[in-house]
Amino acid sequence: MSSRTGAPFARLRHVGALSELTMKFLAIALLCVLLAGCASPLRTPPGSSATSPSVAPLPLSSDLLGTVPASAMSLSIQNGTTLTVSLVVNDVRVATLVPGACIGCHLDDGLSASRLPPLPWQVEARSPSGRVLPSLTVRQGDVIKEPGSWQGDANRVDLSCGRLDIWSGPPLSGGPAPGPGSPGDCAP
Repeated sequence: MSSRTGAPFARLRHVGALSELTMKFLAIALLCVLLAGCASPLRTPPGSSATSPSVAPLPLSSDLLGTVPASAMSLSIQNGTTLTVSLVVNDVRVATLVPGACIGCHLDDGLSASRLPPLPWQVEARSPSGRVLPSLTVRQGDVIKEPGSWQGDANRVDLSCGRLDIWSGPPLSGGPAPGPGSPGDCAP
């Protein structure tokens, strides 16, 4: 009786040892294939005109000419005031800027379309109390770049505590010095 009950367990131990050995072999074989693939790049035979395939990176919005596609559009804001300002797009707060902060003051570092609600964008800069400061609407096709010129949407407000600009496309350039604003216009 003991030989009958012991035999199946012996077979199970033998099968377990084989599957463990098989798994180790497969793991080593897979590792060898992976290492071989990394160590020997594909080579073009001598005299062949074949070139290796390449993937062109997506162009920066600054590299596009013509109407900028919706997916490449961005939104920027410069807070030159003493207020903490919220940037709201389609009734969704997308950023909060402390005094002196800027999003998009360096080429291609604005808020990309992928991080914003779908176009059209109803854009507002709001004071801490929710009061709308400047606002603008940005639609697909509003940003156009041609050699030597670039157009988009922008708005600016001069408050007694500084200037606030929002734009899509080129930033507002220069212009007059910030105006004096109105008494109380910087109340939160």
